[in-house]
Amino acid sequence: MTRAPAHARGFTLAELLAVIGVIAVLAVVVSMSAQRISKDAKISSATNQVLAALGQARAIAIRDHATVLVGFRVRRPTFRQSDGTEVIVESSKQQTEIVIAKATGRVGFPGATVGTGSYTIVFPAGAIDDLLIEEFEPVEGMPPKLLPASVKVAGSAADFPDVNEMGQDSLWLSQPRVISSSDLSLNTRGSMVVVRFAPDGSMQTRNPTLSSNLTASSTDTSVVAPYIDFNRNGRIDIGLSTSGSNGQFFYFDEMNDEPLGDHTSFLAVFDDDLFLETGYSSGLSLNEGRTEFVNQFADRIHFNRFTGVAEVLPR
Repeated sequence: MTRAPAHARGFTLAELLAVIGVIAVLAVVVSMSAQRISKDAKISSATNQVLAALGQARAIAIRDHATVLVGFRVRRPTFRQSDGTEVIVESSKQQTEIVIAKATGRVGFPGATVGTGSYTIVFPAGAIDDLLIEEFEPVEGMPPKLLPASVKVAGSAADFPDVNEMGQDSLWLSQPRVISSSDLSLNTRGSMVVVRFAPDGSMQTRNPTLSSNLTASSTDTSVVAPYIDFNRNGRIDIGLSTSGSNGQFFYFDEMNDEPLGDHTSFLAVFDDDLFLETGYSSGLSLNEGRTEFVNQFADRIHFNRFTGVAEVLPR
């Protein structure tokens, strides 16, 4: 009988474990790469959707010689209980909704409905007749477009003043994270960022023909804020469960809010789930943490200063 050469042998246990370890490491690397590619593809797809909506809105502004807004708000499926209360379907995913709206020509203060709380409208002295709000309505025949789940759109805080009424363009504002029907904490508050196109297709950050003139001060820089009348009832509808001040009109923290829009001159498309995973939401204020994250991981959209045409800047 032929014997095997003395030097022939199989793998040792240590060698097998080493090979298994290498395979495991490679599997983790491949899995992480696949997840990253998938997330990048999702953001790229969402960015293309945003660009398409911006181009469509700009075309409508030129065609109809009208002022047109593109607004971004969040939606989650809801149902109504027997007592009429609207409840979020907790198993559903939150999505960002793109709405194209046209100016109706109505300005002023069309009134407010009270949500799940009480609210008293507080006017500065002598300002009751001032022009505070500019009304927009969704364009007929153009249903809202939904971005993939967890994708949000941020805007530079041009209309978000500090105590000196100066814009804070270095901050990024975005839609809220509405976690549940009962969770309306500060961390779920957000903004409805809007992009505004003039009748010639250029981008605006305010209505140049209107001034709110809130006070007698010659240095008052307040301007008329836009809102989109999503339900077309001729008034601004605000859920008022978390605040008793005029600031509530700028907060977006309930599903059917019609908050005043924050004009922006830049947009950023980002993955909110990744924002949470990376930990940027911890240890900083919500706006500061989001700003740090967006500056590193988001697709950035800028606009030509003269034409209003949008373009993506490489990451």
